[in-house]
Amino acid sequence: MKALTIQRKKYGVNIQEVYFAVDCLARINCDLSISFCVASEGKNTTTALTSIIDLTQDSQEILANFRLTHRRGIQACLDSSDLHYKFITYPSSKDIQCFCKVYDRFAKEKNLDPCNETKLRFFAGQEALILTQVNCMNTGELLCIHALICNGERARLLHAVSNFRSYVDDSTKRNHMSKIHRALYWFEMNHFKRLGYQIYDLGGLGDSNNPEFEKINYFKRGFGGEERREYINFTPSTLKGWIAMLYIMRRL
Repeated sequence: MKALTIQRKKYGVNIQEVYFAVDCLARINCDLSISFCVASEGKNTTTALTSIIDLTQDSQEILANFRLTHRRGIQACLDSSDLHYKFITYPSSKDIQCFCKVYDRFAKEKNLDPCNETKLRFFAGQEALILTQVNCMNTGELLCIHALICNGERARLLHAVSNFRSYVDDSTKRNHMSKIHRALYWFEMNHFKRLGYQIYDLGGLGDSNNPEFEKINYFKRGFGGEERREYINFTPSTLKGWIAMLYIMRRL
């Protein structure tokens, strides 16, 4: 499986990030190397649980594994002439800026870290970043938007934002927005399947002791994926790398 590698510098620490590596890659000159989505544990490691969809299955078989509430209405939303679903294979700088602006507004409401625009640009530079979105045809309103990293075999969701919070006082519209958002996931699965991808990764399951994360986990599990235990392995090369590793591991 093709590994994705990016290099970045944060607080004076040179960091190499590797995604989807089957075997250990040779480290570049860096303080800390971090390997994500790894099948085996390293010396310094953190467990990461995710949920994956096997895209080699028949589409109807994939859909049949969805929770009933996830299946209900999503095909109608996908076929709706009122909605425009878009798959952006080569995001431009403007596309990335737009995504970050939308995500940062959502992150501020949820007390989350802002989007790392530099990292998204790194992925885009390797043709490994996909953006998807749903707009209202009549008004142009952006309803949902996703960012995924991809390597030709596996597509992993990085960020997902839905505009359903705009309808917090209208349960009918909020429920409809939820169907549209689920339909975007189904749209992505079908699109990646047509492109020959084998795995659709829902982007990780959070700490079940955190009520907010558990809501997200419940939503993701509604797509009927297989839960897979993977690891994030850290390899520090310098004192700065060791300090950065301990800081990052505490935040995961």
